[in-house]
Amino acid sequence: MNNLALLVACASALLWCVRTSAEDRIVIGRVENVLMQDVGMSLKARIDSGAGVSSIHASVVRIEKAEDGRGERVVFKLTDDRGATKTVRRAIVEWAQIKGKGTDSYSRRPVVILDICLGGKKLEGRFNLANRGSFLYPVLVGRNILNTGDFLIDPKRKFMEHPGCEP
Repeated sequence: MNNLALLVACASALLWCVRTSAEDRIVIGRVENVLMQDVGMSLKARIDSGAGVSSIHASVVRIEKAEDGRGERVVFKLTDDRGATKTVRRAIVEWAQIKGKGTDSYSRRPVVILDICLGGKKLEGRFNLANRGSFLYPVLVGRNILNTGDFLIDPKRKFMEHPGCEP
């Protein structure tokens, strides 16, 4: 086999590997509906590969000691587009220090684990609880979730239909 034929064969094999890898991944848009699996509520989410951690709009009701005396739990409320509210209780897995946009101040937010469905995939991930009332979308899906789902993001698309998750 001459050098040109070898080069063409290698390039074809590499292109096949890249194409196959991309074809196996689920394509999601820049905005998607996210089903909060364990809460049974669907919320609109901004998909943001620039954000390291995911965030959800929640009204914190109270922080309490865990039943076993170790750690803390947070009681918070989630509200969907129709105004339906659910009260949720979760263990706090950590506290996040989030720098305010355009300021030098930081806010301390509880971080919880939530089960979600995105792109037809059931995923579990960390979300910090925030006041996202001034934002267009109540959920921000960051890299911590995107990496576990192995998604491709098409910024031209929104609200793509993906079967596979039921409330």
